[in-house]
Amino acid sequence: MHVLVLGSAAGGGFPQWNCNDETSRRLRAGDPRLSSRTQSSLAVSPDGRRWVLLNASPDLRQQVNERWQLQPGHDAPLRSSPIAAVLLTNADVDHVAGLLTLRESHAFALYAHARVLDVLAENSIFNVLNPGFVARRVLRLDQPTAILDAAGAPLGLQAKAFAVHVKTYIWRDE
Repeated sequence: MHVLVLGSAAGGGFPQWNCNDETSRRLRAGDPRLSSRTQSSLAVSPDGRRWVLLNASPDLRQQVNERWQLQPGHDAPLRSSPIAAVLLTNADVDHVAGLLTLRESHAFALYAHARVLDVLAENSIFNVLNPGFVARRVLRLDQPTAILDAAGAPLGLQAKAFAVHVKTYIWRDE
């Protein structure tokens, strides 16, 4: 199994564009002990050739450009990519905005829970993902799903979606 950490920072990356805390100022001043980080995302592959992205961060273009494994090979066709599928864990902007980078009519499979796929379908900006090339597939909760590329070929991976309950904070003026 091959795993690439594409990004490990929270939304906005590090430093965030509007953050002026001490660590952000030190990084911008060139402190060699610090490095910038892109927003959280992973890539996994059973064979090192065909890759599945776990979420598509707004930093996806930079993340692909920084990792040769996700770039077309030197002998690949003019338009190609080793990215065979994208699996979305939710519909947060930090996990779906990078899909817009993948709008160039390249075939890949898009996996997500039905509610996440509904959010994408309801927002016309995601129509740039050509349905003739991008197969949208539902991940059902608590059921293992074989991950296939857009043509239906197995990628040698399975995913099992599960619900995560988050805390809801309610602000009350007293």
